[in-house]
Amino acid sequence: MLHDAAWTLAGNLYSSARPAGALFPLESAMDELGRAARDIAFAETADVIAVNRIRVLRDMISACRSEIALQQDRTVALELAAAIDGLGAELTSFEETLPLERAFRADQRDSAVARIEAAQSRLRGFIDSAGLEPAQFDPALSRDEAVELALAALERSPAQIIAAARLEAEARLAGAPIPMPEGAPFHFTQPEGWTAWLAARIAERVGRGMSESPAQG
Repeated sequence: MLHDAAWTLAGNLYSSARPAGALFPLESAMDELGRAARDIAFAETADVIAVNRIRVLRDMISACRSEIALQQDRTVALELAAAIDGLGAELTSFEETLPLERAFRADQRDSAVARIEAAQSRLRGFIDSAGLEPAQFDPALSRDEAVELALAALERSPAQIIAAARLEAEARLAGAPIPMPEGAPFHFTQPEGWTAWLAARIAERVGRGMSESPAQG
């Protein structure tokens, strides 16, 4: 029965009308922010992989040369020399294409930054709006919560989002834990960030409402 009651309380928060197949303007800005940040994450991940690929090839060539210096078996030394030739050709190819790859990713990054700036400008407009009309955001949110959500999404500048994406890409490549934002279990700059925030807030509100409601026999 407790389980049913919890779902009933949560359902009441979502009972208001919602545009069919559309996001509220506040949600739309949050969604665009997350998608642009995701594109930055893709670009940073690709760049980290490309740079690491060259570093690995250089390390392999260096290791082969060191082994040749110690190798007494001529046949093995010749095989290592041939490996160096193959790795060297691959390295040259990657080094030649790297500037083109990075220029392409820089264009992707610039486009994403422009979208982030536009989305954050819209969020500032919501905050500065005297009335912040309810039609601008999900009725599951109060006006104060809508402002709080918008403010949270403005905490990181595009430069900080890029830096965070780079750290995450480097952590993934190294197999290290993914850095998380301070004081939050999720990133606002991911497409699901604002929905995770909303779900956590509703769950908190429902739990508080149940604890304050009179016990039912």
